[in-house]
Amino acid sequence: MIFWHLGGALFLFRWIFRDPSADVRFLLLGVLIPDMVDMPIGTLWSRWSTGELWFHTLAVATLLLAAAIVLTNRSGRWRRPLVALAIGVFLHLFLDGVWTSTQAFLWPFAGTGFPKGPSPYWAGAWSRALADPLRWIEELAGLFYLAWIWRSAGLGDRTARRAFKETGRLRIGEDSG
Repeated sequence: MIFWHLGGALFLFRWIFRDPSADVRFLLLGVLIPDMVDMPIGTLWSRWSTGELWFHTLAVATLLLAAAIVLTNRSGRWRRPLVALAIGVFLHLFLDGVWTSTQAFLWPFAGTGFPKGPSPYWAGAWSRALADPLRWIEELAGLFYLAWIWRSAGLGDRTARRAFKETGRLRIGEDSG
């Protein structure tokens, strides 16, 4: 669910923090990290057969945020981007609804095991995805929001895209020229 995570996290971040100077590249990377780490591990080893492992836990998200705060200077160059990355991980957990799985969300405090998923995981992935219409509604909502951001920030323009790649800032409601 890439569009749901990217669009949903970007919407929530912009709505909650209202920080036009934030580097959303790190936020978006943080949103993708839990699946980029946990899915390959969880689906390749039949021991778990799930995509919700360590990076889908409150403990790891909290450790990432704490590390960003403790290991960087308050006015340092890396503090804001690393905090945005950690916020992205938290938003991923929220958008996934991971808190409904106490065993995964509260790991290791609710036990050191993870819930086991259907095995083999990939063999039934499409049938599970097609059987869940909410998943497709969420993906479409994320895609529509990302399209709105693209248009509102003028990212169809090469200069605006270059500025976004360099700064990570979305210039919405500003003159792009």
